[in-house]
Amino acid sequence: MRERQTGMAAVRHPWYFETDCPRDALAGRQLLERYLSDHTREGSDLFTATLVYGELVSNVIKHAPPGGLRVWLEPHRDKFALCINDAGKGFSDLEAANTPDDRSESGRGLFIVKQVCEEVSYGQYDGDGFIVRAVLPLSRR
Repeated sequence: MRERQTGMAAVRHPWYFETDCPRDALAGRQLLERYLSDHTREGSDLFTATLVYGELVSNVIKHAPPGGLRVWLEPHRDKFALCINDAGKGFSDLEAANTPDDRSESGRGLFIVKQVCEEVSYGQYDGDGFIVRAVLPLSRR
């Protein structure tokens, strides 16, 4: 169990990953998959979790300013919520509501995440940058 400092309080998370290197952030997908394989119900399809991780981390790499990336899991009822925090200003509700163009080569990441996750929330947090929180469709053990 790791602690992450937010303002003045430490928050405990069952899985936590932090880096300032894009290559390491993408390699973190394997660490997430290994953790989830040990902590979700037998036979869980981990593809969705690794897809969501990849889409959200790719968005940070493409759009956020330098400043590192923090990724963690939070228990959410009998599921896990995957949280991604970066130093950027994020996106607006209007941008998040856009349906990608069928002919576009990019702009599908958040749309895909919203389609496969049970719940997606996001927002700018004082001094902590932007956070996206996606509830994964995997049941915890």
